[in-house]
Amino acid sequence: MSDLIRISWSHKESPETYTILPGEECVIGVQTKGRISLISGRGPKTLSKAGLTGILRGPRTFFSEKNTKSLLVYISPLLLSRMISVPMDQISDSSVSLEDLFSKEMISGLIADCEEADWKEEEAAQALEKFRLLLPIKEEKEKFLPEAVLRIKSSLGEIGIKNLASDLGVSQSSLERGFKSRVGLSPKEFAGLVRFRNIFKFYNSSLSLTELALEAGYYDQAHFIREFKKKTGISPKQWFRQNVSSSLGFNF
Repeated sequence: MSDLIRISWSHKESPETYTILPGEECVIGVQTKGRISLISGRGPKTLSKAGLTGILRGPRTFFSEKNTKSLLVYISPLLLSRMISVPMDQISDSSVSLEDLFSKEMISGLIADCEEADWKEEEAAQALEKFRLLLPIKEEKEKFLPEAVLRIKSSLGEIGIKNLASDLGVSQSSLERGFKSRVGLSPKEFAGLVRFRNIFKFYNSSLSLTELALEAGYYDQAHFIREFKKKTGISPKQWFRQNVSSSLGFNF
């Protein structure tokens, strides 16, 4: 379970605009101080104090007010899908209020519990139990899905979806439906996401971008650059220049 869910406090003392890149987890966030807004072409949208962001296909930009503190729960979509009744493809690329998924009374209690944990300066792990009570875990019915996710990750995203379905003893359509409902992406999209995250795992300043692309599982540099732009909004050369050479480091 520990590799499927993790929790931490985030404290932004100054106003900050930041970009989150696609990753393999969903995020539940509860603001105990300040507020966070989603920045889009239609302008800023203030998010609920308790919300959920599904798995992403592209970058999302947020703004946090001065002295914003949040309790963040990073959770595997496969695990989260056993806690909520909404199919995961309905919340992928979205940030929704937890009140859309649970009762207002339940969420008010959760926010109060998190504010108390902040006031008492509790470690994030101590607050995890509050989420376990909120989100009881249902039995895993589609037992082939965790194995499918594991095989895609183990192959570094370099796996044929048709052969994967065959090896698991299910039809390709069943695998596709399962991923859309339980992960929020197709198996092919998830494999692409794994390859994208490999870039940051394998990054080394001594590697050229061509070498990094091959190491991460891309068959050529053009494919690497195209997919990187889709998920970050800028070229890999721009991104690494802005994030590695600066004191900010990786911000995702």
